[in-house]
Amino acid sequence: MTAVIAHGHGHGHSLPGAPGHGHSLPEAPEGVMGYVSTTPVDRALLDERMAALRAGDEAGVLPRAETRDGRQLTRWVAQVVLTEELCADELRRRGHTDADGATGGHAGEDANGDAGGDAGPLDVSTAIAIGSITAAALAGSAVVRRVAELVSADVRIPAAQLAYAADMLGEEPPGDPDVPTRQWHADLLTSARLEAFSRWLNKARHERLQLVRGLEHPGDSNQPDNLHRH
Repeated sequence: MTAVIAHGHGHGHSLPGAPGHGHSLPEAPEGVMGYVSTTPVDRALLDERMAALRAGDEAGVLPRAETRDGRQLTRWVAQVVLTEELCADELRRRGHTDADGATGGHAGEDANGDAGGDAGPLDVSTAIAIGSITAAALAGSAVVRRVAELVSADVRIPAAQLAYAADMLGEEPPGDPDVPTRQWHADLLTSARLEAFSRWLNKARHERLQLVRGLEHPGDSNQPDNLHRH
């Protein structure tokens, strides 16, 4: 796959949860926060994540749960958890059984079972480009990072694009377009692979995720807590 870098604004108008959004979403049975490939996802995963957030160091700056912003935060965290579960589903489909290529433990745990994995937060520009939900899932889950590697492994930067970038930087173009030997080349490749993963994830969300009423995407203009209107 040859990728030309094209960043979106990360606002999230292409929303997951087909076949319906907003008021058309189904009511969830008790204990269900959504569905991945028709399999129900346990609401306890979301409740545990929210409890950990509200017990953590940042608890004092979080909105109260009963407020509009608090409900929006819950929706946002639900999307992160569902993204992790969707990626775990992808690894199962590919036949992986451990965390380096697999799904050992919960999706939000790294290879050693430690929540959060070993990656630090992605920078702000990356989060804007791919969306904060995707950025949070990547930063927090080894399973999500593994899927990102798998679905973007064949991404390459076109030689013409590399030559243009090198000219703008006053450097020689790389001798091998597929082997980064300069940081700027590596950064371009990382950006292109993130973009490819984001496109894959949007498609997978649309095809495999079913959201439920009350846990709509926070950017869905049909849900009552979203004040953003076009």
